[in-house]
Amino acid sequence: MANIVEYARGCRDTFAERPLCRVDSLVLSCLSYLWLPEEVPASTTAEGVALIDLDDAKMRLSLTAPVGNGAKHEQLIAAAATNPRFFNVRACLSAERSDDELERQFAAVTFRLSTGEHYVAFRGTDNTLLGWKEDFNMAFRNTVPAQEAARDYLNAVAAQVEGPLIVGGHSKGGNLAVFATMTCDPLVRSRITLCYNHDGPDFTDEVVASPEWANAWELVEKTVPGESLIGLLLGSHGQDPIIVQSSREGVLQHDPFSWVVEENDFAREKALSYDAYRTGKRVNGWLREKSVADRERFVDILYRVVRSSGEVTFSGLVHSLGDGSLSLMLKRLDGLPEADREFFVSMLSDLAATILLGPAPKTPVTPAEKAAAAVEKVDDITAKFNDTMARWEKYFG
Repeated sequence: MANIVEYARGCRDTFAERPLCRVDSLVLSCLSYLWLPEEVPASTTAEGVALIDLDDAKMRLSLTAPVGNGAKHEQLIAAAATNPRFFNVRACLSAERSDDELERQFAAVTFRLSTGEHYVAFRGTDNTLLGWKEDFNMAFRNTVPAQEAARDYLNAVAAQVEGPLIVGGHSKGGNLAVFATMTCDPLVRSRITLCYNHDGPDFTDEVVASPEWANAWELVEKTVPGESLIGLLLGSHGQDPIIVQSSREGVLQHDPFSWVVEENDFAREKALSYDAYRTGKRVNGWLREKSVADRERFVDILYRVVRSSGEVTFSGLVHSLGDGSLSLMLKRLDGLPEADREFFVSMLSDLAATILLGPAPKTPVTPAEKAAAAVEKVDDITAKFNDTMARWEKYFG
């Protein structure tokens, strides 16, 4: 099964011959993970650097070494840098603004296409624990610093380039792309032709309640894999997502290199899997039931426990679990004040039980509660039916 690397290697038509599509969007979104500002200073300028100029083995290694999935990103830049569709694309105005004190992890780059269009790509969560902490902060904050940085970056880019703008990103990058599109200067938004959100989490109800969001959802296209989890977090607003096939299972389908490409588009699934739908509903319901204060306290304790491992990257944390970091985290948990430890264990146990068994049953009392329960039951039956029919069609044609 082909993925975005094979696509970047094999498609030979230029953007003038075939306009940018959602697969191109994912390619460019993944290229935003390259460590451009540090390794290629020319990429921070308005002139930028052509992708063909990055076609050097040592350069590719330095660009991808800090990335959690570096080998696949190295293959992607190698493919794009030698392909007529991508090699003249210029990476410009790259920026990286991380801040431990603000708990902000932000990076973006703008790609100038041969057509004069500019694709503004926002990096998703990188390999740092800081990036993961900011992701978790979305569980209790209506906005996080990276979202505000994304809006400011888009406005700044628009002031320096001409022509149509396309915005996009994968994972948190997709969330940042949508936030920037919805909250940027109205004149900037009038230049945006499309915003791609590739399996990025959604937003709280409070954030999307403003009128300008309702009027701009038509700019957003969301793609999620059939067993999406990340892309279903915090609910679903705007248009229904396009559901794509993945070569992996479960939460690993979030990996953009697992998304199946057929010719110039993603292979489609007919429906979300019922397990993904149910897990998303349960996690989002659990978040809604917990107070903002409890969510913040839970995330802060979790981060303190994880940081006690001594690791600063997610990959380092995973690799060190068998070398003593797990025992360090357990010691940190044991050393917490009793109230914090009991609170954390209780919240974690409740979350696990909710995901595995479902929320504790409640009897609806008011007419509104009864109506909501009826709607939820219909939605559940519909999701299960759609998943069953999709499986039948997939296996039996």
